[in-house]
Amino acid sequence: MAAPRAPENAPKKERFEDYLAQVEQAVQQLEGGTLPLEDSLAQYESGIKALKRCHEILDAAEKRVQILLKTPDGGAQAEPLEIRKSDDVEREERARRRTGPGPAAGGGAAGAPAGDELPF
Repeated sequence: MAAPRAPENAPKKERFEDYLAQVEQAVQQLEGGTLPLEDSLAQYESGIKALKRCHEILDAAEKRVQILLKTPDGGAQAEPLEIRKSDDVEREERARRRTGPGPAAGGGAAGAPAGDELPF
């Protein structure tokens, strides 16, 4: 069974990748050095507009990315996602492996979590 198609007159959803491709195209043409001055300025302006739109889309996506945390009263609270570089995450993982299991892995009272550690 085929997936339902959007009506032809429906507005096309803006995609980050499309704007990024416009930026890359403008950069390639400008780096080529063969465009006349007016065309170079037009490409530069087009690239800057697409780049600004990329930033707007990324900002909107960042606002949407949230982690739900349980509150003491059993409800849920939305908090912004902490964005970390993959290098930082890898470094933390290596440090965690070197130091071995924390107190929650058997060193605490009856397996109770120590501090901010979770039992799972």
